[in-house]
Amino acid sequence: MIDKESLISACDNLFDSELGRKTYQNVKANISDNNMLPLIKNGVAVGFSGGPDSVLLLIILRKMQKELKFTLKALHVNHMIRGENANSDESFSCSFATALGVEYESLRADVPKYAKDNRMGIEEAARYVRYKFFDDILKSDGRLNTVATAHNSTDNLETFIFNLMRGSGALGLSGIAPLRDNVIRPILCVSKEDVIKLLSDSKIPFVTDETNFSVEYTRNYIRHEIIPKFKRLTPHPEEMSNKAISILRSDSDYLNSVAENFSIENIQNGKICASKLRELHPAILSRVLRIMCKQQGLPTPEKVHVDKIQELLNKRKNFEVNIPGEAKFCHKESFCYITDNQPQQNPFEFEHALKDGFNEIPELNIGIAVTSDENEDFSSNVYKFSIKANLSSAIIVGGLSVRNKKDGDSYFYGGITRKLKKLFCDKKIPVSVREKIPVLTDEKGIIWVPGFGVRDDSPKEKKKKWITIYEKIK
Repeated sequence: MIDKESLISACDNLFDSELGRKTYQNVKANISDNNMLPLIKNGVAVGFSGGPDSVLLLIILRKMQKELKFTLKALHVNHMIRGENANSDESFSCSFATALGVEYESLRADVPKYAKDNRMGIEEAARYVRYKFFDDILKSDGRLNTVATAHNSTDNLETFIFNLMRGSGALGLSGIAPLRDNVIRPILCVSKEDVIKLLSDSKIPFVTDETNFSVEYTRNYIRHEIIPKFKRLTPHPEEMSNKAISILRSDSDYLNSVAENFSIENIQNGKICASKLRELHPAILSRVLRIMCKQQGLPTPEKVHVDKIQELLNKRKNFEVNIPGEAKFCHKESFCYITDNQPQQNPFEFEHALKDGFNEIPELNIGIAVTSDENEDFSSNVYKFSIKANLSSAIIVGGLSVRNKKDGDSYFYGGITRKLKKLFCDKKIPVSVREKIPVLTDEKGIIWVPGFGVRDDSPKEKKKKWITIYEKIK
């Protein structure tokens, strides 16, 4: 049981010590240097596991909230991997956030089952579920603008070592990005050792995931076996690695900008002059190829693919190289481009008109409710709630329908037209999962895809249609 008054007092006094003052100033400098402050001021959700890192992050942002008056919310995901221990962590997280007066929301997700159903590893599935939850919260709560995760400088060193042993280039050796899209890492400048010392000295409680101590996991082995040996070389390995990471990130950012400018000037309709590619330094060529793949919604090509393409380019003959994502890089006549290796076909095709009320979609094992009342509930012992969106009636042209995704799908939201394939790729949604995402349409085209925004070319009006998706309970 958390004593509210004692906890608030301990948190308020946490930064009175020399280490506390130094830590708070370093975090504020990290936030300022990486342009996180505008995002935070517009509302921040914290990925809150209840572990020491997320506890410290929540306390720091709560302190900043008192000064800057922004919305702060703690988000907890129970992955249902560790049984009662996971339930206990969920209970602690709720109690801790509530005691501090911070808004709290949690999600229970059967990650082992999700991983099995979608042929994913447990860690990959957990990350997908976690970040989808974060994205859904940001979309549904207009007071929130960004998600803060509690990665620390020791995590960054682990990532550096892990990627070094995989033979990664500058991108992988640049570690964890302080800011990426709508995700920020404010305490990336604080070591795990300092996190534990700060909280322990102030007697601030936190939970411990017992799996963190098993050296069977590669990252745990690095943390417990490798990093301690670095301290024979330097007392502060995280600080030294952060310097190296910062230099590598700066160099990589410059090379990326050169490649992006080259791509803007030379890629036309997905094609580029082969002679232009031949002139490029390998460091720029690899980045241009990465950009070409990203434009097609494809995974990043590996070094073996880049080396093969460069070798064949220099022979000045037509060729094709298979690349990740069931695609191929082609050199034909004087141009290079990327095309599908094997045209992907949906395992099934369907389209159903949606009527007001409840609609069963058997191909996806879901139900879709179309209602005028947000609170109308069609869940039962057969279906459970999944996700909801509201549409202004004025943007619906003709009737509503649902179908599977199709090649070339795109729609307009957030001020730009977005390709569905690229959206799925950017969110790292596995192909097997993409096939099961319903696409809501009207006579004009796509109006909403769950997990993304509603088409935003609508006039303002009070009358709404609520679209609620329910998953069938297996």
